[in-house]
Amino acid sequence: MEYLKKNKENIFSILASALLAFIFSTESPIHPWVNGVILTDSSVFKTVALMMDHGYMPYKDSFDHKGPFLYIVNWLGNRISEYRGVWVIEFLVLTLSFFMLYKTARLACGILASIMTSLTAASLMFPYFEGGNFTEEYAIPMIAIGLYIFIDYILNDRVSKKRFTLSGICCGIVLMLRPNMISVWIVYCVLIAALLISKKEFKKLAGFTLWFSAGIGIVIIPIAVWLILNNDLTSCIQDYILINMRYSSAEGGRAKFSAQWNSFFVFFNSTVYLIAFFSAVFHVKSKDKLLNISYVVYLVLTITLMVMSGMSYGHYGMILVPAVVYPLSLVFADIEAIKEPGTSKTIMLLISLYLLTVVISPGWIKVFSGLPEKYENKDELVVDDVTKNITDYIQDHTDETERISVYGNWGAIYVLSHRMHATRYSYVFPIGTVMPEIMEEYMESLQKELPVIIVVQAGRYDDNIQTFLNENNYQLEYSSNPDKSYYSNMLFVREQG
Repeated sequence: MEYLKKNKENIFSILASALLAFIFSTESPIHPWVNGVILTDSSVFKTVALMMDHGYMPYKDSFDHKGPFLYIVNWLGNRISEYRGVWVIEFLVLTLSFFMLYKTARLACGILASIMTSLTAASLMFPYFEGGNFTEEYAIPMIAIGLYIFIDYILNDRVSKKRFTLSGICCGIVLMLRPNMISVWIVYCVLIAALLISKKEFKKLAGFTLWFSAGIGIVIIPIAVWLILNNDLTSCIQDYILINMRYSSAEGGRAKFSAQWNSFFVFFNSTVYLIAFFSAVFHVKSKDKLLNISYVVYLVLTITLMVMSGMSYGHYGMILVPAVVYPLSLVFADIEAIKEPGTSKTIMLLISLYLLTVVISPGWIKVFSGLPEKYENKDELVVDDVTKNITDYIQDHTDETERISVYGNWGAIYVLSHRMHATRYSYVFPIGTVMPEIMEEYMESLQKELPVIIVVQAGRYDDNIQTFLNENNYQLEYSSNPDKSYYSNMLFVREQG
């Protein structure tokens, strides 16, 4: 009972975070109340997990260029439930994320102000979530924990071996998701190292480095051993590191400076981020000058690293959610610091009303308005006719040992039909366009393996696949739009003999 009294704020905030996470995650197509079809990127990760279920490895057996931790998460999700299991992990991740937003805000302001701050930061999730099961989603709580530890250390000198080890674990997980999301550790590890060196506290610096490195090692070493034992480390380095480096360079054809510049301002130009950014700039002259200067650097570096590819996919922006919460909390801390209670309450009310009506409520109202319909239809798998026709045909005419191939980027076909993909590639677009050698490797492997069924996604029927199908006796069995081949989803079966 005493424990409950001492920790009632944390208990309440965890329960509230869990409720918000459950409701918000109805935005995911695999939420228990939604039962929809996974979206493009998520379907790729679940396809890799499907291959892992059959004893194969990511990278060498199933190509993709995200970090290995993402595929492990999806494989673990399959252990819970084959199709919707990863949602359970997403729910836990979102719960922890919302809780850490609140905890970070509490470093600067009171309970009610922290609730407003965390809800404001969380509002960025609505435009950026895009169905979930992205690397950014799993990185949010790790970044939030890392931020909390660093801010608490700089503000309150709270530090321990456990905290720095935990920060290292979080950094290790993010490194194994996508390395361009580690800006918080770049900025604050450098800052803390510089502070300790300036104070000649070398012993403390050595201790921090040791425990932080141990945390990183706790994550990376087991994954590296797993990859080495399965002869997959070289493929991981090639796909996860080298291909992403090429993607993030002008050589890849997409990461031109002009594209990076435009993408930077796509994410910079949002109400919540702008308030957070200018709050951090405004507080540069406050008593916590060093923290706030470094925070401005962190905010800018976060977006800079985000847009290295030159693309501005919405889900990139999810890592801004933990980044904005602290400078937002400083706004409320200033209001709370006003000595005249009446003035403080009036300003707090006006700011809160603005945020509630303009920033916070629209997203939540949209989610709440759709809950009854989602719940009423929760037992029905919502699959469009084309996807259903294709997956039904595959299941009826093949067994689980036979492989298929999708010419396009449509991983839901593999996942819903429970069929493994032929060749190393479950998808060839857009990667095959950016890197033609991948398309060549795919076509060579396709020629060797000659899968029993090939599905051509709408908009991908080109001379390349048409020639292959004609030369290898594939016959059209299904077309979603027979009059327009290029705009049709098509299923081809190879005739034997």
